[in-house]
Amino acid sequence: MKNINQLVFFRFLFIILSQILIFNNILIYGISPNIYLIFLIVFPLTYNKSLFYIYVFIAGIILDFFSNTYGIITFSILLSAWFRPYFLKFSFGHFDASKVRKTADYIKETSLYQKLTFLILMYFTHQFLLFSIEAFSFEKLDWIIKKTLISTIISIILCYIFILIFYTKNAR
Repeated sequence: MKNINQLVFFRFLFIILSQILIFNNILIYGISPNIYLIFLIVFPLTYNKSLFYIYVFIAGIILDFFSNTYGIITFSILLSAWFRPYFLKFSFGHFDASKVRKTADYIKETSLYQKLTFLILMYFTHQFLLFSIEAFSFEKLDWIIKKTLISTIISIILCYIFILIFYTKNAR
């Protein structure tokens, strides 16, 4: 168990520091890509749920502090974390988390369609919440949808590349 705790902690540090130091400084079509959701996506399925939500909350607070977003990221990432089991079940069918020992198993053993469905659900929900709270008005619904779609597409592409580089190698 000590080994998985270290793995989770180092993933947490690596992804959060990458977001703060690298991806917060990159603008693509006026949008900074959000790769920090990878932490939720690759988080071990059998890990303690309380610690999972604590990690997610701390990640949100840290990202809010360095992004000057006043709790918006914390709210949207916590809600995305809450939706995660439902998205897993929807994307991968009758998904039993107790039978899957590693996240790499569902990265390796599922179809591209299932992976993309899961990524789209996670990122679209997160980005829609993020931009809805940022705008705080449904009068700007066209702006919210435009930003959500562009940010979701950019973030999914980067996330999928990241998963292919770091997690498919470990799944072999």
